[in-house]
Amino acid sequence: MIWYQEVIQKLNATGIFKECLIIGAKVRAMINETIFLDVYYDPTTKSYSYSLVDLELPYKGDKRIFGWDDYPHEGIEEMKKLKSYPHHFQFRKNDKWVFEESPMHGDIMKDIEVVIKAISEYLRRTKTKTTTTS
Repeated sequence: MIWYQEVIQKLNATGIFKECLIIGAKVRAMINETIFLDVYYDPTTKSYSYSLVDLELPYKGDKRIFGWDDYPHEGIEEMKKLKSYPHHFQFRKNDKWVFEESPMHGDIMKDIEVVIKAISEYLRRTKTKTTTTS
């Protein structure tokens, strides 16, 4: 089975996402009209990026709430101190990106479980309206 088919099945089974689309090389899973999960994965290199995005965030450009990826962010010295480098989790705190250790290593089927759990917790904490709570 192609990786994205299994990922879409897992995302649909949660009841969190109202629609899952394939856009170019990624899966976009819509939570509501402005919040979605983008899942990029390259099965050859195991490179990945999993990002929760909110188009209504007040920041210019980057609208990610949080995410995981394996991009090394060359100019950010604090990242190189992470044991999991280049794998990391990032989120905004006081309008600044914070980088933390990540359990991800490009195993899409294991990783997506962590992503789903984190998004569920975020939605519960923020009381965001989803397809199951609207």
